[in-house]
Amino acid sequence: MSRITSQLARSPLWRIRTEQLSFEERVSLSYERCKSVVNAYQLTADDILNLSPKYWAFHGDPIHIMDGSVGSLLAIHFNLCLGTLATYASKRNDLTTLLEKMLQFEIVGQFCLTEVGHGLDVINMETTATMLSSGDFMLNSPVKEAAKYMPPTAPCGIPMIAVVFARLLVGGEDRGVKPFMVHLNDGHRMNSNINCKVLPPRGGSSPVKHAITYFKQVCLPSSALLGTPERGKDMRASFFRSIHRVFSGTLSMGAVGISAMRISSYIAGRYSSRRKVIDSSTGRPRAIINFSTQYIPVLTSIAQTLVLEAFSEIAHLLFVEAKRDMYRQHFIATVFKATTLQFALSIPVVLGDRCGVQGLSKVNQISVLHADMRGAAIAEGDVLVTSIRFAGEVVLGRIQPPPPTDPTSVLYRHEQALITELQQLLKSHSNHRNPEFERRMLPQCQALMVAIGLRLAYESALAANVDRRILDLFVASVMKLDSAWYSESVGIARRDQQRMEVDCATALLPELESLLARLDVQDYITAPIVSDQSWDAFVDSLQTLPVGHAEQGQSWISSRL
Repeated sequence: MSRITSQLARSPLWRIRTEQLSFEERVSLSYERCKSVVNAYQLTADDILNLSPKYWAFHGDPIHIMDGSVGSLLAIHFNLCLGTLATYASKRNDLTTLLEKMLQFEIVGQFCLTEVGHGLDVINMETTATMLSSGDFMLNSPVKEAAKYMPPTAPCGIPMIAVVFARLLVGGEDRGVKPFMVHLNDGHRMNSNINCKVLPPRGGSSPVKHAITYFKQVCLPSSALLGTPERGKDMRASFFRSIHRVFSGTLSMGAVGISAMRISSYIAGRYSSRRKVIDSSTGRPRAIINFSTQYIPVLTSIAQTLVLEAFSEIAHLLFVEAKRDMYRQHFIATVFKATTLQFALSIPVVLGDRCGVQGLSKVNQISVLHADMRGAAIAEGDVLVTSIRFAGEVVLGRIQPPPPTDPTSVLYRHEQALITELQQLLKSHSNHRNPEFERRMLPQCQALMVAIGLRLAYESALAANVDRRILDLFVASVMKLDSAWYSESVGIARRDQQRMEVDCATALLPELESLLARLDVQDYITAPIVSDQSWDAFVDSLQTLPVGHAEQGQSWISSRL
């Protein structure tokens, strides 16, 4: 199928080799690319606010993986900042012009929530906004731990605003955490009393100019407050309502993960098909894809990608259907993200290794994808911590996973077994806050979220009529995540599990070409190892060092005798 950005991905702007660019040049290029993606999609505020199919396609677009910096910047800009502002726009006509400029990327949006001293416990943030007698506010980072960490707030050539979260103080009373709209810079210089310290690059990932941001008695107009200054009846609930765009961000990180799986699988599949070794038994060249150590991981990754692609559509639907229940939305998003990141983190490592030394080079994309996915796992809610939150709720019966379409399926049985085990563990302790129960349960929480997601993914793919052979390989591959349970409880011995995976992958090997085409990412590949033509072009582009005049065998070491 043709994607909105297929032609853009082949344009000169997106084919620039970035390996030799300086950090500043690389960052500048990413903002230029952001603008090109914004122009291609022409999203509306309604798209973003209601998570329209077009907006969901935007998050699943592989162009965000071609340059992970673009994916990060636009996720912050559209989902977090613009999405938050759009929530209040119906009652704030003064926001209309601002939103229009942001939709055209004429103003860049940031989202300043977490602090140096408060990440996962950001509800305890220390940034303050004190209401003055005039009705205006004084925004302040009272201690060094209150500095906002780590939105890229440095000037980028385009004016920048941020939704900044701060504890509202009125007459000495703490009214809770509230969002404020703050103008950060004019694109060239930071605004008065806003200090930005640019952090060193993360290392290995696509470059984003992350920063630490301090507010030193910044005077804000009364209109800067988004929402009301009243204290919420339930401070915790009010806080989560104010940061609700983080939940859709959790969901979108899963979509980004699937794009990383697509591209990694395609590159490794193409490379393995063209890379040949001399077969010692025949003396003839043999493509390495014909070795089971190569085709099993490649085909397994493709199967996992195609199954999770089907899950992506169902997860989006479930999320939108729960729009009046933010708590359930966050649960659905957590299950989807935990499941996709399980594979988005492992696939680039496994397939990168199968590409040998070529897999280490950032020019071949895979190693950078892994580093970018590490960031995605933490962004919009650390996947482990959100899993802990909702696994506990499932065990306590406070939230129910979507019902199964087939209660006899082995993946549903596995999901239920994990829940039952944890419920029995809970019964053996006084309550769910018992330290011993906590020690034993916490390490199992993410596995439970993934188990729920694997079952939903399988059911989604089954409903979407995904090839039975792909489904079989998917099930065989995910059994390895808890091999002992399938042996103990289902009676599938370890050797039989291994045989299932080998047989399923072998059956799919003749379909490799069509499966690679189904990944639909050829326009987004810049790795030169996918074809002889692209490799030759890459080598020709490299600098050739000057040749000296010394003859072979001529001594070039000066004697000191």
